[in-house]
Amino acid sequence: MDLRWRLFGYVLGFALGLLVMAVAWVGLALREDVAEEMEASTHLVNTILALRASDGQGSGELEALLAGGQLRHVALSVERSNMEQGVAPQADGILPALVDHLMEGRKIHERRIALGDRVLVIRADARAEIHEVLRDGVRIIATLVVFSLGMAVVAWLAAHRALKPVRELEQGLARIGRSEERITLPPFRLREFASIASAMERLSIELAETRAARQQLARQLLELQETERRDLARELHDEFGQALTAVSISAAYIERHAGRASPDDLAESARDIRNESTRMIGQVRTLLSQLRPHGLEGLQMVDALNDLVSGWRGRAPDIGIETAFPSTLPALPPAAGLALYRTLQESLTNVLRHSVASRVCLSLQQVGKAVELTVCDNGVGQVADVVRKARGGLLGMRERAEMAGGRCWLDEAPGGGLRVHLSLPLSQGQA
Repeated sequence: MDLRWRLFGYVLGFALGLLVMAVAWVGLALREDVAEEMEASTHLVNTILALRASDGQGSGELEALLAGGQLRHVALSVERSNMEQGVAPQADGILPALVDHLMEGRKIHERRIALGDRVLVIRADARAEIHEVLRDGVRIIATLVVFSLGMAVVAWLAAHRALKPVRELEQGLARIGRSEERITLPPFRLREFASIASAMERLSIELAETRAARQQLARQLLELQETERRDLARELHDEFGQALTAVSISAAYIERHAGRASPDDLAESARDIRNESTRMIGQVRTLLSQLRPHGLEGLQMVDALNDLVSGWRGRAPDIGIETAFPSTLPALPPAAGLALYRTLQESLTNVLRHSVASRVCLSLQQVGKAVELTVCDNGVGQVADVVRKARGGLLGMRERAEMAGGRCWLDEAPGGGLRVHLSLPLSQGQA
């Protein structure tokens, strides 16, 4: 059951209960009105019979009936003859004033019947009708007040009870905010809250996996940093050490035999020094390009990417790498240029290691205010498997893209395989 039907059930049930009470109240009021009407009719009949029995003479029974009242819509009174009739006093109170206001000066009809030396006066009595209307109005207003208050109370109680699970959801969100491990919420009867709880549990699982992946990425970055340092130290020791030793030997030979050596020997030693220096310069350029490729911040971005692709073509000649690069690109911010280069490098690495692909298509273009890179292969990779087993490579590409203000994502390539998308914003001056 969802929240709407539960609230509807609460309100409808209480409304039906109030309706039953209102019907009972109306029934009691109707019974009271009927009893009063019957009493008034009986009293009127007794008064008429007493009038006939009196036959113009004073009758104590008639006086008692007239003094007892209990008539509705009609007022009876006995007056003395006109010669002896005094001025009738004006009645005070709210009801007579209300009668005068409602009558608006209209004449109240009356009939006079002579009873010997007395006169029986029969007048239409508006006070009885006004009294009934006011009494019924008060009953209706009281019913509406009770109904309104009751509906407000039941709505508040229903909402309070129905929204009680919100506190548990709030506690679950607080636990997620404290970076706790996967949270488990109690089952909820309402469909809306059950759906929210399920989404929160999935969110906690995804956050836990993301935190674990980032921790693994941090460890891999530290390991990669140490590996690069070891490789750099080995390169410096093996390559540069040997080259510097050869240069030192050639220079020492020239120094010792400069006065008596033949020009050919000196020239040969100089050539050795030049060759070793040239080889060292090449090694330095190679190491620098591995640590940080040149030209990523300027207009040489396309040249750097072409050099990277050329290197991969030499390393994987069995894989056909097709490129669709423009001749130039606008200058990219440093973070965007590095993200573009590393994403292409990591994508080609994944193709070589995992995809079993025979062809890779690379596309780079400017779309509006962004530069977009697409790497599409015809391998056996599936997006769901790659995302589930994502390690440092994919996470690193996403992190670099986010740091540069862009985004990186995967989807299925047409005909099978994976397609990597990278979108990076241009600088404001180039947009």
